[in-house]
Amino acid sequence: MAVLVSHPHVAVVSANLAAFLETKGRLAAYFTGVAFAERGWLGRATSVLARRRPTVRNRLVAVRPDKLRTHPAVELAARLAARFGHGLDSHLEPYNAIFTSHDLAVSRSRWPAATDTVYAYEDGALLTFRRAARAGIARVWDLPTPHHRVAEMVFREEAGRWPDAAIGPPHREPEWKLRRKDGELALATRLAVASRFTRQSLDHLAQRAPVTVAPYGFPVDTFAPRNDAPRGPFTVLSVGSHDLRKGTPYLLEAWRRAAIRDAQLHLVGPVRLARTFLDRYAGLFTHTPHLPKSELALRYAAADLLVFPTLGDGFGLVIQEAMCCGTPVATTPCGGGPECITDGVDGWILPPRDIEALVHRLRACAADRDGTFRIGRAARARAERWTWREAGEAMMTALDP
Repeated sequence: MAVLVSHPHVAVVSANLAAFLETKGRLAAYFTGVAFAERGWLGRATSVLARRRPTVRNRLVAVRPDKLRTHPAVELAARLAARFGHGLDSHLEPYNAIFTSHDLAVSRSRWPAATDTVYAYEDGALLTFRRAARAGIARVWDLPTPHHRVAEMVFREEAGRWPDAAIGPPHREPEWKLRRKDGELALATRLAVASRFTRQSLDHLAQRAPVTVAPYGFPVDTFAPRNDAPRGPFTVLSVGSHDLRKGTPYLLEAWRRAAIRDAQLHLVGPVRLARTFLDRYAGLFTHTPHLPKSELALRYAAADLLVFPTLGDGFGLVIQEAMCCGTPVATTPCGGGPECITDGVDGWILPPRDIEALVHRLRACAADRDGTFRIGRAARARAERWTWREAGEAMMTALDP
């Protein structure tokens, strides 16, 4: 089997899949945007540059130069078009422009003759899958988020529960994009998802291809474990987008009710909640809109606990990042929590929307910081048992006939 992996930019999931397939001799090619093979001369030059600009390292891929097929002009042109056309047409939104442009480029590129499977991602697979279908090539569709109908339902329900927190009407993607998603799904011969929650979001579909659940590998090489327990005030961290779907209102309300003395709550990432709603919790938390991964690792290490109260995630990479650092996580079953955590052993799985359960967990962790630290150590040990090597083996099942 020779697999063509396609993703418009060097996402950690696709890059690790491509690298693993190469170790097994099953990679036909990795099609992506701006990228450099680690073993090529451009890769070596990029590694030197990364010493001054660490973010450049994200563009390095552990595949042979002859297996890497880059479309840098496509990615850069799409980003440029999105920058100047943003707000004029939904096709020119940054995400849409990059994914659809890449799909078009891959569908018209020269594929290795040995290719018998295409592995592509939601929103960037339609034209590529059409070409593969005409050639009788198997088509694996990676769905990184819950099905769009479920995601929309969650947003509508939460807008009803927290009407003063919502910004504008419930979100709905444009019709052309929904038709595109449905077209990709119809063409897929197998689906690959990272969590049981995402698989369950597909249960309402009468007809679909078989689904393989393959959790992502823990980034143990990127996020090192801390050696000592956090010092100073009891600190809770929440990382990612903060909105209705992520369950942020429940966290803010639980934090207010917990009323833990001399404790701190830090939100890292964009907040998409109404200002009048946030004013209710003024002074109870601090907010940092963005942090590079190098600094994020320090934030994880300094926190007693990461809270990720999501109501609808495909996985939630921050769960794994924190656990790699030895920071325990309290989350819900509405994402990748159950794939990463055994409740009470190396983290906690809490009922979604349960403010009192979250209050109890916050108070319990604050009252026993040593015990919370021990749970964090168990979290790191769990991470070391499921690296991208083990994840790659699980993903291979999605590729077998």
